[in-house]
Amino acid sequence: MKKKTIILSAFLISAITTMAQITTSLFVNPAPPSSLYEWGSRKDVLTYVVVVQGGLQAQVKIKAELKLADGTIAGTTNLSTAKTYPLRDGNNLFGATDVLPLEAMLFNGKYKKAYEATGKLPADNYQLCVTLVRPVDFTPIGETRCRSFNLASLQLPIPVMPLQDAILTSEQARTAIIFRWTPVVPKPSAPVQYRVQVFPVLHDQTPMQAFRSNPPLLDKAVTGTTQYIWQPQLSTLAYSTEADSSSNKNLTFIWTIQATDGAGNPLSDGNINGDGRAEPMVFHIAPPVNGSKKLKEEVKKLN
Repeated sequence: MKKKTIILSAFLISAITTMAQITTSLFVNPAPPSSLYEWGSRKDVLTYVVVVQGGLQAQVKIKAELKLADGTIAGTTNLSTAKTYPLRDGNNLFGATDVLPLEAMLFNGKYKKAYEATGKLPADNYQLCVTLVRPVDFTPIGETRCRSFNLASLQLPIPVMPLQDAILTSEQARTAIIFRWTPVVPKPSAPVQYRVQVFPVLHDQTPMQAFRSNPPLLDKAVTGTTQYIWQPQLSTLAYSTEADSSSNKNLTFIWTIQATDGAGNPLSDGNINGDGRAEPMVFHIAPPVNGSKKLKEEVKKLN
């Protein structure tokens, strides 16, 4: 028993001495990018500084813990698989990929689902706590440093024009159909690419069935603008589908906007689907004043 006490005392003295030789500081951007993947490519997101004095050399692992204001643990480092780092005398600098190695992070519950589906955590106020630990027994070395930050909710684009159930005249539609939408907010660091898609709704379909199953009549990507002017062919508006083109009924379409980054990856508002699409809207095109028969005749001439 006495021997164990001596060993424990010696260990504690060694640990206290080591802690006295190591000081740490942590910087976290209070409003970092919502995508955790983007953290590693930006130096302004996270910096962890470990200052070693007295010629001490040691091997350490970095334990990170992400939690909410109420103490809920969103994720923590799997120390068994985390990388071991050597410390040298002087300043030792670590970035986001060192402190939050995504391949070694264990996320919990809805945070795991959101991260796996979108690469992001749900919008909320978080606290990151970082501690150096020994590689063998994970005993803390030095003080734990904590910093708070906020992951803002990303507002996907909202269709503005044509509005839900708007009715365009055939004359308007044959000239140009203007699509407008709101931008993604907050504005991402990289340019956003907006993909405009329009789907025809057949006479035996609901708009959502058409949206999920029909090929798009329009599928166009634009960058740096929140407007697109479509000049469809007359035959497109009459679309030779199963629609009842012999009647004078309005032609029906459903449209949406998908927001992606420069690499074509869908942006996400933190929801599990993560496809970057706005809620679609329906619009209609009224038949020509002289009836659909004349329209069909004009289409036939064009063909």
